[in-house]
Amino acid sequence: MNPGETVLSQNRLHEEIALLAAYLLSSGRGLLEEPADYGAFRCADAARRTLEILEKAGASTPALTAVRERLDGVMFSPMGGDIDLAGILDELCLQTATALQELTS
Repeated sequence: MNPGETVLSQNRLHEEIALLAAYLLSSGRGLLEEPADYGAFRCADAARRTLEILEKAGASTPALTAVRERLDGVMFSPMGGDIDLAGILDELCLQTATALQELTS
């Protein structure tokens, strides 16, 4: 969290989680008719949104924030560009695993 920011209220946290669930459900429905590549982007965006909720709740770490920031870069760049999405996701999976190990240590 940045200086001056406040932690989400319990009600706002519940709303954020409900909105994430709605996003996941609508994404699942959309995937039935969308190109296959959209699935990876939708999953990456769901991870980004989840990490953002953790930040807003004051429960993130610098390592998880770095993962979310990298996902921001992927999600807010033009689709179909020259990005190695598989490589980026592999890298972010490793970074997330390391961040989770640090959380539980």
